[in-house]
Amino acid sequence: MEEQTLIQRAHELKAEGKSIRQIAAELEISKSKVFRWLNGQSGNNGIEMPIALFAQANTTNENHKNKTHMENHNDNYRLEKEIALKKLQLEHELELRKLAQQEKELELRKREMELKHQEKDMVQRHQQIEENKLLFAIKKWVKEEKKLLETFDYEEIFVVLSLFRKRLNTLEKLLQQLEEHISVYGYEREDQTFVDELMKLYEFLDEINSDFDEDEDDSEELPEISYEWPEDYLEILENLEDSAFLR
Repeated sequence: MEEQTLIQRAHELKAEGKSIRQIAAELEISKSKVFRWLNGQSGNNGIEMPIALFAQANTTNENHKNKTHMENHNDNYRLEKEIALKKLQLEHELELRKLAQQEKELELRKREMELKHQEKDMVQRHQQIEENKLLFAIKKWVKEEKKLLETFDYEEIFVVLSLFRKRLNTLEKLLQQLEEHISVYGYEREDQTFVDELMKLYEFLDEINSDFDEDEDDSEELPEISYEWPEDYLEILENLEDSAFLR
């Protein structure tokens, strides 16, 4: 056998538990040579390790390195995986917060719209109530005037001065309220022709009131005033009774 083969065989026998003497006898070499081989000395003055042992040492180191590398690789993989999962978790939480904020904002906008609609409805109801009261008062005034006309057979009307002036003041207030209402609620003034017609009636009666001389009546009875509506004013009264106001 070659020397390196013998050296390797000597180590194998030693690992099997055989003594130096038994190994030397089996390999047919001297006990001193077996001793040197087993103690890491070769036959050239003992300065080199056996090739098999050197290869074994290198293999062990390489395996250790590979194992360490694999462990490091696995640790890095686990760390990267944990980081990636944490990132996904944070992104998911952020997205949930965004959705919650969006839902909150949508709810606020919805509430604002509801409040605006409620406010608009309240304004419209208030407007309608005001208009109903105002238009009812106008219709009432016109009907009362037509009743006077029928009482005096559409001829000259005689009424107590205080009643005449009361009705004149009522008509004046109605005109003021109409102008204010039209301005507040944005009606087109030029479309409200009935206001102009009411104004003609008021101006006619106001002129009669201005011409009235209370000193002419020396009787103890309540002073009376008389007036007669011109034909075109009678037509205005007829139209006002059937008019569609505030359109």
